[in-house]
Amino acid sequence: MNVLADNAIVIWLGGAVLFAMAGIAYWQLRTFAALLAMLAVVFLTGALLVVEHVIETPREAVERTLNELVDAIEANDLPGVLSHIAPTANDVRADAEALMPLVVVKKANIVDTPKITVDAEAQPPTATVKCQGFVELTIRQNGMHGAYLDHVTIDFIAEGDRWLIDRYTPARDWHRAATGGRR
Repeated sequence: MNVLADNAIVIWLGGAVLFAMAGIAYWQLRTFAALLAMLAVVFLTGALLVVEHVIETPREAVERTLNELVDAIEANDLPGVLSHIAPTANDVRADAEALMPLVVVKKANIVDTPKITVDAEAQPPTATVKCQGFVELTIRQNGMHGAYLDHVTIDFIAEGDRWLIDRYTPARDWHRAATGGRR
């Protein structure tokens, strides 16, 4: 069921195949029953598309949270960013509080399609997102403008009906670059 709830393409393709089959039956038989079968396929496909749109799976909730986080970063909204961080994620919170006041973010995006893995059996449920992030920013102190592009792995933890960042791991050690090699 998650396949149907996560991805409308499966519903569209299944509906197209069934409609084509019912259309061939109608073309061959020219019966009212075959015409009703075509209409039933249209209504069934429409109903499944509505259900898919209404149901938010855990994977979709994590993706929505990731997009909200990126929007908060792009808006230079430190309280908004902190609201997406788990209370126990002290390192992540410290990084956000230390870095965001130092820069003005012009643009923030997820460059590729994030790969999201949800472990609903864990207590509490967890999710891992692997993606490539892009940030264009200006350093407040000297006005230097630049961009940062990196692969990052973000671990989320479910708290109630929200997904919060528990930790993250960039492919490159930005701490080292930001401090001139000191950590």
